[in-house]
Amino acid sequence: MKFPEARLRTGLPAEEAKRLARETAHHPDWVHDLILISSQPKGGTVARKASWVLRHAALCDKSVVVGHGAAILRAVDQSQDPSVHRELLKALVELPATELKSMGEDLYDLGLGLCADTSLPVAMVHVGVQLLHASGMLLGEEVAEVWRERGTNAETAPLARFLAKQLEAMKKRRR
Repeated sequence: MKFPEARLRTGLPAEEAKRLARETAHHPDWVHDLILISSQPKGGTVARKASWVLRHAALCDKSVVVGHGAAILRAVDQSQDPSVHRELLKALVELPATELKSMGEDLYDLGLGLCADTSLPVAMVHVGVQLLHASGMLLGEEVAEVWRERGTNAETAPLARFLAKQLEAMKKRRR
């Protein structure tokens, strides 16, 4: 069964999108279709809705994204739409720890880049931190340096507090 792409339209009510996400949990073959739709380079409404449905399907049942980590990362690379990136990466962090750790270096580099890039929205810093933790790699001094710098020059007080808490937790883990 192929994902009903025509249902991904402008003005898609949240309840219908959530229903699609729940249906996806019962049609695991739809995950591949949602990833392909999300990977459209220009993004747009259909790609955004597909990535949103994929993320919410993963929230409903994490098993639907198992084994799709590499494909999700490829879709992030192919798309140029930041909102698609955010939703795909949030779906990605729902993968089991073993699969995430198998992509450790890629997740670490991507997470660090998201935290350091001041042109990205604040929400992407949060996703970057999630990716760094999900990588399973030891968070090194370069992470602390990026978090310190970004926190010092944070666009918002909540971001500054969030990064300060991340730094404090990092220090505690090292002790």
